[in-house]
Amino acid sequence: MKVLYVASEAVPFVKTGGLADVAGSLPAALVKDGVDCRVILPKYGAIAEDIRSSMEHIYDGILNVAWRDKFVGIDKYVLNGVTFYFVDNEEYFNRDGFYGYPDDAERFSFFSRAVLNLLPALDFWPDIIHSNDWHAALVNVFLHLEHMDDPRYTGIRTLFTI
Repeated sequence: MKVLYVASEAVPFVKTGGLADVAGSLPAALVKDGVDCRVILPKYGAIAEDIRSSMEHIYDGILNVAWRDKFVGIDKYVLNGVTFYFVDNEEYFNRDGFYGYPDDAERFSFFSRAVLNLLPALDFWPDIIHSNDWHAALVNVFLHLEHMDDPRYTGIRTLFTI
């Protein structure tokens, strides 16, 4: 089984609450049980520099956000057997703090859309996408609205946890 775990934070990268604890520990436990579980997060500027400099850059592209095209990148980092992907866009994620900005809806809509649109660029295709909290809620919506005509996406199942 292949699971893509989508969250806005995970220990040890960024933490504001319990979501980070679960996103940092549950995927590791699943990997120990034989599940190919990978995590995708925003690439916040607050991630420690030693981790940022050790990430492998795997993709650069453009993602449409309403009437604009925005840069999107993906970096990869493996920790304790778990592969973490980081969605990069400095305009949206290289800020002081993580939440509470007037454009949070746009930022996390961008993140949710990027998760799905960038799947072909990853070395991984999930059976299940497990999205967590409001930051990733649109992943499930965008999957059905924007990708159901693509046969690569039709077999993906979703789980949403609040």
